[in-house]
Amino acid sequence: MTSKLFLAGAIATFSLIALADTCNPAPPDVATLVEIAPSMFNVKGKLAEFDPCHRSVDFDVPRTDAKPPLMIISHGGAGLGQAERNIARAFRSQGFATLIYDTYQMNGFNKDWRFWAANATNEARQRMNYKVTLGAYQWALKNDKIDTNRIYFNGVSNGAATVVNIAAVADPKHVKGVFAEGLPTTGLGVPDQLKVPVRLINGKLDNYAGRKEDDWRWLLKERCAYNGRVEDFIQAQGSALRCNWDKNENDLSESAMEWYEAQKKKNADIENWWYDNAAHSMFLGPLSRDMRTWGRNDTRYAWTGGDQSARDKFIDDIKTFVQSK
Repeated sequence: MTSKLFLAGAIATFSLIALADTCNPAPPDVATLVEIAPSMFNVKGKLAEFDPCHRSVDFDVPRTDAKPPLMIISHGGAGLGQAERNIARAFRSQGFATLIYDTYQMNGFNKDWRFWAANATNEARQRMNYKVTLGAYQWALKNDKIDTNRIYFNGVSNGAATVVNIAAVADPKHVKGVFAEGLPTTGLGVPDQLKVPVRLINGKLDNYAGRKEDDWRWLLKERCAYNGRVEDFIQAQGSALRCNWDKNENDLSESAMEWYEAQKKKNADIENWWYDNAAHSMFLGPLSRDMRTWGRNDTRYAWTGGDQSARDKFIDDIKTFVQSK
């Protein structure tokens, strides 16, 4: 790719409502929320597909002579919010087309971010996110406004788990890279085999969901029960088949660093990128040292955000990566 692709340009927002023949609304019998523990919910039933006409979808394409690359942005556990919009804006400033959407709303759930951030399982959130994001990718492959041979994915937290699982099924002819920030290894679990390059994005102050201040995200392990039941799996083969509610619920998952090291031994195209003065979801805003309670009484560390210097370095790293492919 030439540096021309990184020139900021005027942004054209295409009305997806006009593409009525591609609309794919959720079915009447779409999934419902089920309380599985006090103040903690899972999703049961049929999951919605990607609907390009949904009100949450924002597909922006820069005005350039050549068709631009596309960045598909899979939102974090709280749903589509400011962090994802900030990320999309940063990528658009570099010449990318961007696609963002809210997978929970596509499934007919309109609860606010506080519920999703603290009262829904990783498994439920990631399964909704994975199915919709896979559909977004399939939709993008047919889109004539972007270069379908230069598609990328970005995801934060639960979105990171989504996109690394997409990296196990994506076609390398079309997908050139996956960027996963603050990866959890429970929910969908992590895949055994990667088909496309993956870069793991780590803020050096990311202790999100840690029980101690220095429980760093990339070392975090959780109960296998958090991967759900085998009957609900929709992802490619991976750790959740060996670590799940049905088989060994009280064992611990592998950490993101352990998974990374296992992938390196398989010669996967995967690297860790590290960022000073950044915690979880560095594009959320300034560094914030908060605590958060999951369910009724599971209080943990939840440092988020980061300095502008970390965000600038991330964009510079993306430029270098894209230009090298």
